[in-house]
Amino acid sequence: MAGKNSKNKKPIKTGENKSTNQNRSAQILFAIFAIILILSMVLSAVSNF
Repeated sequence: MAGKNSKNKKPIKTGENKSTNQNRSAQILFAIFAIILILSMVLSAVSNF
């Protein structure tokens, strides 16, 4: 029983690591998109003055 439990935990951990890596990359991509959007809004406001 103990051997089966330890074997079952290893793929779960790798799956969690993959999902956290995907979440991290999604957050970075969203941050880059937000920065580009904010910069474009600032440049548009500055060009109007």
